[in-house]
Amino acid sequence: MSQHPAYLEIISMGTQIVPLLLSELKRNPVYWLSSLTAITGENPIKPEQRGRVKQMASAWIDWGRNQGYAIEENV
Repeated sequence: MSQHPAYLEIISMGTQIVPLLLSELKRNPVYWLSSLTAITGENPIKPEQRGRVKQMASAWIDWGRNQGYAIEENV
């Protein structure tokens, strides 16, 4: 999936797409975790959170808020 043209196109949008991806984590976190790292060069996930998808998504959402990204609550 990570090599699918549509997925790569989303990553190529850069940081402008980050707020949408962070909001999407609430609905379907699995698909967007690695894309956020690819776009931002960051990885806020703590070692003890690895493999725990909800915790990983929460780490990214917290990171986004701390970075000043507006994250929609009603997604």
